[in-house]
Amino acid sequence: MSKQQRAIAATLEYLREADIVLTEEEQQRIEIATFGLADYPVSGLQLLTYVNSPRYCAKELVLFPEQTCPEHLHPPFAGTPGKQETFRCRWGEVFLFVD
Repeated sequence: MSKQQRAIAATLEYLREADIVLTEEEQQRIEIATFGLADYPVSGLQLLTYVNSPRYCAKELVLFPEQTCPEHLHPPFAGTPGKQETFRCRWGEVFLFVD
């Protein structure tokens, strides 16, 4: 089993632990986000995208214990407002740092 396959299997297990039910098709769409960094799984996250438009996204984000999602921005661009994100901690703890 590859590193990516192990991460996806662990992601599905965390989602089951949180009582989040996914269809078979959704399970097949689990992604690994490294943000272009070489230190995955220390940095990065695992996700399932429900909606992703230029203005809004809805995703299940799964972070493993001690894993960090790198800082990133969705600023205004070309006269449009920045991208809106909604997130909720469904299980465990999240530490969020904002300016």
